[in-house]
Amino acid sequence: MKKVFTVLGFITAILATILAVTPLSNLAIIPIIVAFLCGLMILFISKKQNTKTKTIQYIFLLVIISLVLTIYKGVFSTAELGDTEQLEQKEEENLEDSKEILEGLEIDEDL
Repeated sequence: MKKVFTVLGFITAILATILAVTPLSNLAIIPIIVAFLCGLMILFISKKQNTKTKTIQYIFLLVIISLVLTIYKGVFSTAELGDTEQLEQKEEENLEDSKEILEGLEIDEDL
């Protein structure tokens, strides 16, 4: 049982760290919670069996790193909106260019 929680804890902790670094940092919260719970389960099992807890330290270290990165990105990253008038104007120009290109094409109907 301890090995299952250890493997699950490491996988979710690594997944949480990877997600925390990417722009999908909001999705890292779920693996963080799962890894933390697996770490707690390993801690309780290790206390009962009087075994070493070195793996728990690594899992908790990865959880703390990913949690710090997720909180940092949540606090300091802002979504900036650009000038929407310029975007709309570019979109209209692209539409007009597309129409001109389509009008300039000669289509053979002899096929």
